[in-house]
Amino acid sequence: MDRHNLAGLPWPAFLLHADGKLDASSEVEKVLGFVPHDLKHLEDRFEVILPSGYPAEPAGLRWRRSEPLDELQMWRDRESGRAYSLRVLCRTIADRKLAILLDESHDVSREVHAELFLRALNRSVAGSIGDRTLHEVLRLIVEVACDLTGARYGALGVLNRRGTGLSDFIYSGIPAEMAGRIGHLPEGKGLLGALISERRTIRIPRISADPRSVGFPAHHPPMQSFLGAPLLEDGQVFGNFYLTDKIGADEFTAEDAGSLERFSVQAALTVKLVRQSDGEQRTLFRTLVEKAPYGIAFFPEGDGDIFGNPAAERMLGKITRADDPERSYDLLRPDGCALPSSELPATAALAGRTIINLEVLIQRHGRRALPALVSAAPVLSESERLLGAVVIYQDISPLKELERLRDEFTAIVANDMRTPVQAVLLHAEALLRRASGEAAWVPVTTIQTIQRSGQRLSRLIGDLLDASRLDSQRLSLSPRVVDLSVAIGAIVEQMRSILEGRAVRLDVHSPPLVYADPVRLEQVMTNLLENAAKYSEPEAPIEVSVTADGGEALLSVRDFGAGIPAEEQPKLFDRYFRGVRSRDKRSGLGLGLYITRGLVEAHGGRISVESEPGCGSVFRVWLPAVDHTHHTAMETDALQP
Repeated sequence: MDRHNLAGLPWPAFLLHADGKLDASSEVEKVLGFVPHDLKHLEDRFEVILPSGYPAEPAGLRWRRSEPLDELQMWRDRESGRAYSLRVLCRTIADRKLAILLDESHDVSREVHAELFLRALNRSVAGSIGDRTLHEVLRLIVEVACDLTGARYGALGVLNRRGTGLSDFIYSGIPAEMAGRIGHLPEGKGLLGALISERRTIRIPRISADPRSVGFPAHHPPMQSFLGAPLLEDGQVFGNFYLTDKIGADEFTAEDAGSLERFSVQAALTVKLVRQSDGEQRTLFRTLVEKAPYGIAFFPEGDGDIFGNPAAERMLGKITRADDPERSYDLLRPDGCALPSSELPATAALAGRTIINLEVLIQRHGRRALPALVSAAPVLSESERLLGAVVIYQDISPLKELERLRDEFTAIVANDMRTPVQAVLLHAEALLRRASGEAAWVPVTTIQTIQRSGQRLSRLIGDLLDASRLDSQRLSLSPRVVDLSVAIGAIVEQMRSILEGRAVRLDVHSPPLVYADPVRLEQVMTNLLENAAKYSEPEAPIEVSVTADGGEALLSVRDFGAGIPAEEQPKLFDRYFRGVRSRDKRSGLGLGLYITRGLVEAHGGRISVESEPGCGSVFRVWLPAVDHTHHTAMETDALQP
């Protein structure tokens, strides 16, 4: 509520916020002579005089407290010395206090008093009270209705959408601990059901003697007299006042009934505004829940309908209770054993326990088990009454896959590095055994083995570093203008010895110049040639072509091996991915093609694969051609890596 929303009130009114700020109606200035902007400003200017004649301490002022207040006070202006006799009416709405100041000329009845607060409340609701205070607003309406009629206990019941029972029940006068022991909402039977069906004010001197009464649930306080009135919207009942036990009298009077009827007309407007605000909040909440990436389900206390968002339904299918015969899923422990019914998250939360990140397997009938983390907690009303349980499901399949890849990667790295390290150590040990005096005879093959092992270790370490740089986007290039017809030919000739005599056919057709890092270009071609050699028979040739393709240069490397299964092709350029045949060979870290794609894309190019089982594979790399107008003749010289 802001000052604009209070401005139209015909009485001097304040809204005191928890931080001490004050919003005020325009009538405040007519009574006090100024408009305070915060509590300190007001109390610096005015003091409250006690009946003893002494000023009250600010901290001891009753209107600062949370309980309802209606008392006559003497205020004195410290600047002018003028005294004001004011009737102070106060109510608390969550962390804000609504106060109305009436001078001696206002002699208001309880009914007018109630109307004052309802009109102020209508202003506050129109000013957008937050979702946290909605029940406080409704409870305040109930408290005002109790004051109006002198009722000891009061409640406001709001009907569900079908109008067959209650969806909420806000009470006054019953301790929260007692309400918690009662536990459930009234079922709309007995006198409460009569109010819903008869749609008229009902006044009963003795509840137990009325044939419509069905008694009270366990832990409910005893009650004698009853007064109820419906809340109507467009002629339809959407809620009811339930008031019991008139203080100082055996029963409510006809005047009480008339006052409540008139009050209910005004209260219906406020409740309607609150419900609209609540509906907007619920719509926003439901939208957020439905869009949430995690599965969220609400299990109501009792036999109410279970709600699940789309993510939960994708994971579980139809969300049901554990004893539902139509249940199509089970929650299992990570070892595959069934969770006991008492340990099911929804059951535990309905029993008052909170579950945080319980690892489970969701086993839907006829499907593979889905690993998930499940959290659950009881949902309580503001009166600590159990409403149900909320359960959150998080699919951790990607995390489990990363764990699998990490474990597999660790094993691969350990295996691939162990072999060259052992070779270096064994040959070094052999050299030491042969050493004699100051001289030792060293076979050339031993030195070559040590060299190859060191180069293999260097390659593994280089791949790890390149993958890390690509992940963090810290890969640096030193590009130059490159003539591919020369550069690729040189790379192929250099690779022939590594490919151990395998036939490599090179076909070059006037490729355009490209702007590339020669070292990284060699790395791309080396990875593709080694990959082709690894997955084809020794006698099978490898074909390399370099040509123009529109405004780009196209490099192709074709092998005639067994090909790549269709299900593996989308993952081929993923980090640490190793195909079935690659895993069989126990060779490489699964980083070669991942690095190759990263290097190609770093040059502004792209890479693709085409493969058919039994017919080999072809990898194609497109690199953007150089714009001739931006380079000198010197820059366009053929550059070899």
